[in-house]
Amino acid sequence: MKKLMFIAAIVGLFSACKSNGSSDQTLPEGVHSVIVNEVLQTSQYTYLHVKDGNSEPWLAVTKMDANVGETYYFKDGLPMKDFQSKELNRTFSEVLFLDNISKDPNLTFNAVPPASVALANGSMDAAEMNQGANSNATATSSDAHKVVAKEVLQTSQYTYILGKEGDADHWLAAKKMDAKVGETYYFTGGLPMTKFESKELKRTFDEVFFLDNISTTPVAANAQEAPVVSSGSAIPLEKKEVTVKKDKGEISIASLFENKKTYSGKTIKIKGQVSKFSAGIMKKNWIHLQDGTDFSGKFDLTITTDQVVKVGDNITLEGKITLDKDFGFGYFYDVIMEEAKLIK
Repeated sequence: MKKLMFIAAIVGLFSACKSNGSSDQTLPEGVHSVIVNEVLQTSQYTYLHVKDGNSEPWLAVTKMDANVGETYYFKDGLPMKDFQSKELNRTFSEVLFLDNISKDPNLTFNAVPPASVALANGSMDAAEMNQGANSNATATSSDAHKVVAKEVLQTSQYTYILGKEGDADHWLAAKKMDAKVGETYYFTGGLPMTKFESKELKRTFDEVFFLDNISTTPVAANAQEAPVVSSGSAIPLEKKEVTVKKDKGEISIASLFENKKTYSGKTIKIKGQVSKFSAGIMKKNWIHLQDGTDFSGKFDLTITTDQVVKVGDNITLEGKITLDKDFGFGYFYDVIMEEAKLIK
């Protein structure tokens, strides 16, 4: 009897070891499997307290639906020590910021948009640098970027690079590395952080893209493409119940999108209600305007201005219409009104 019990125990132990080994072997190299213990939500981000083997780190990802007990998979991430979330009124001893997280161990990210289409820390409205992900945008097929370093700042843990991509300059942050002005760098993804304060540099950046990896080698042609960004930001724009009586000479949003080529390069007047407002991004203020009209699902117009407005204001603006506006980093608008002024 004792012999039979001993054999059964050995078989059970062997089976368990084999099972665990098989589970580990099924995961792609470098992929973490975690179970959610706690979920905290902010306006733009989801914080997950997870169990990863014997450790229990905090993760931060673009806002998503998540529940305690669920299993997620991710690869890489950028650790941030003593990170303060203003919305949560909490300082985390360390948070691992992720570009992507998935329920699929093969890291299929169909359900979760990349962090590069959202803004971190809830300190600013949904991705004004992510206008390419709002209802007026066209999705990009690749998330690969090429920048030339204009300035390099070093701290004990991070290297900050002011990179030029196209006509836009952006600050990048990566784990400490050798970097030189004039060098060309390549990366994919990135986590935008607004009003980010570096205590070591005693400087607050309007916006910094934190990167998992950056290289002097071009991204391989067969590198994984970014997931397609749907029409709608990380927190989708909602169509509001708005009724606007147009005055003579004012264009509706539906008409603008339907006849955008007609209005390209022209200065027009448009009236509507402010659905979102964010100030001081790229030295501009950003307005989302709706007037209750809709053309093929496009009902929200993005506008740049130096004027200050409030959400819910009914306003009339005059500005120049630009098509196919590319701010770099994949942030692209098929229609945008620029340098708009309030009409009293």
